Amino acid sequence: MKREINHLLALSFLLICFVSCQSTPEKPEIEIESGKVGMIGYGSLISFNETEATLGRKYEDSVYLVHLEGYQREWSYVGSNKDSLQPKEFFDYDGFYIKNTDTLSFEKIIFLNIAAKEGGSVNAVLYFISENELAQFDERELGYERIDVSNNLREYSIKNGKVYAYKALPDNTYVAERDQNVSKIDKSYVDLVINACDSIGADFRKEYDASTLPFHPDLMAEVFFIKMR
Repeated sequence: MKREINHLLALSFLLICFVSCQSTPEKPEIEIESGKVGMIGYGSLISFNETEATLGRKYEDSVYLVHLEGYQREWSYVGSNKDSLQPKEFFDYDGFYIKNTDTLSFEKIIFLNIAAKEGGSVNAVLYFISENELAQFDERELGYERIDVSNNLREYSIKNGKVYAYKALPDNTYVAERDQNVSKIDKSYVDLVINACDSIGADFRKEYDASTLPFHPDLMAEVFFIKMR
């Protein structure tokens, strides 16, 4: 009887080793074409129209719906209307919004950002552009740094290339004590992102809502800009 018990224990040990030692299933592989890079859209770049406007051409490459692991999406990019690092459509403008019947000024504009978070996950769109077109996105995303997220895609592994996303630089990261009373989120920007999510589908929109830290309602307004003299 003792010998049989020992034999069963040995078999159980071998079975546990066999199961635990099996490698996890490999993720599908995306091989990036020579001369191209991947680009993650998690905010306004979810919109195909915005992506094509940046490219200055019709987008005709593959598109993947992905999850960016290790990050959370939040409203934490902030740029001054007087800051040359601000996107050119806002730089050197005075910003205003209407509250009740009053026209009030604001100094800074807030956009979406990603921040590192253990266990975090952000649903996003993966595009592919040429290496030469990176400069157009870098110009668009002034105040952000381009980071390599090739190893952060839940669904795919990347071969022979890199995938990038944009993250706010430290000086352009929202600090409530400094920025709350002088900053606004443009309602048209919020609508742009929401409409882009809705165009992909209800599940994508639901994940966007769940993976985005909400902003204080007082921060959003219909804003307009007047060119400074």
